[in-house]
Amino acid sequence: MIRRIFFILPAAVLLLIVSDARGIRPKDQAVTWADFNYISSVASSMTHVYFATPGGIIRYNKLESRWELPLTGAEGMENEQPARVWVEHFDDYLYVRTGSGLYEYNRLFDRWYPINELPDIESDNEHIATPQDLIPSTSLNFVESQSVVDPYNRTYPIVDVLDDQSGDLWIGTWGYGAGVAGSSARLLELLPYGLVQNQVNTLYRDDSLLWIAGWMGNSYRTGLTAFNVNDNSFAYLESGVQGSFPASDIYCLEGDSVALYIGTADGLYVADLQRWQVVERFGRRQGLSDFEILALEKRHDSLFVGTGRGLDLIDLATDSIGHVYANQFGGRLIYDLEVIGDFLWIGSDIGAYRLSLVEGNLQRFDDPHGVLFARVYDIESYGNKVWFASDDGLLSLDMSSGETVPFRDFTRRAGGRALAVNDRIAAAASDRGMTLIFLDRRDRFSREFTTDDGLASSTVNALLLDGDYIWVGTDLGLTRFFWNNPDRID
Repeated sequence: MIRRIFFILPAAVLLLIVSDARGIRPKDQAVTWADFNYISSVASSMTHVYFATPGGIIRYNKLESRWELPLTGAEGMENEQPARVWVEHFDDYLYVRTGSGLYEYNRLFDRWYPINELPDIESDNEHIATPQDLIPSTSLNFVESQSVVDPYNRTYPIVDVLDDQSGDLWIGTWGYGAGVAGSSARLLELLPYGLVQNQVNTLYRDDSLLWIAGWMGNSYRTGLTAFNVNDNSFAYLESGVQGSFPASDIYCLEGDSVALYIGTADGLYVADLQRWQVVERFGRRQGLSDFEILALEKRHDSLFVGTGRGLDLIDLATDSIGHVYANQFGGRLIYDLEVIGDFLWIGSDIGAYRLSLVEGNLQRFDDPHGVLFARVYDIESYGNKVWFASDDGLLSLDMSSGETVPFRDFTRRAGGRALAVNDRIAAAASDRGMTLIFLDRRDRFSREFTTDDGLASSTVNALLLDGDYIWVGTDLGLTRFFWNNPDRID
């Protein structure tokens, strides 16, 4: 007699098998930060507060008074905008409603699953009308206690007030983010989180601060976001709110310990980081070749400025401005600048150049493969290699041997190509997202990553490597992508 033995697989193991077969992305591969200032709903458990925004669900640890990572890397609710959020009293179950229906969040697998109806939820939360006796902080005002008025006289409606029955009122505004007030003291404290605008075109890392900026698009609030990546906190340097820093598209950033240099479509602005305000502007009247500032590179007291009509040099000690090789670069687009050793490498619409900072000699880089025949958008270096990004692909140059290697075997990206490199990968913007070239493989290997892998958008404008992660700037926010994820099979 043959006895049949049946094994019952745990649900978690079974889900992992199914997930691998369906190509579901690994947990924690991607997290996106976006403009989370537009809050439509608030929910609270004993330990956390959840805010529903068009950019995703964000969560605040009220026991430790800090923001935790947003729930934007979870799979299963792509292209959906949460409109309402509910959480169970003990934080075991989380639900959202979007335009297409209801979803339940699975914490173990970091994934959303559609459900047919909302179950009974154990919660002491109570949504209340906006209290008429809320006390604004020193920088705010109220309009009939129904809207927040910021220091620049802009008005933002209060859309949800939640009494968690433990002494706090959690407040969501439409355009000015989250806040908290004591249920008895009523003093409103703002809790800024996320980007001031979704469009990310440039990234600049200064120690723990990651500066984020881009084109204005249709954003109501514009300017720069300062993201402290160590403690997951945010601050803003907004444009269009003071005469010294009007709203404008931002193309590039550069800085040092005391100042931030902001390249815009309307000139170069200098922000004093101690005073947290813009203090100076350079434009054509001050001697720059053009208003459009496309690239910046600082070396000691010199700031090289790539414009839409040439290359300039500002002596920061005297504020004097000179044109660099005007006969060569006059009227030309300067896309990128990179100081490597005693040379300034220049990416332009007429190829790549190398300027000696010691002797002043300018040389055009002759690419034997023809990859850099015209527009060179980005130049990056790591170790003894220099990398170039152009319309036709990538090229690496070994500065020790002079060997050049072309990379044309991945999709193109019209109108510019962001680039980031280290000793193991080269990352570049592609048609559908981002392509990684794995340099430590015996055979040349590349893989394209898209929104299916957790990117915020297929339009990638900026890349910045940070250890095992790569920051991906898109038109819909900033994604931290775990490129060295051991759980992913490439």
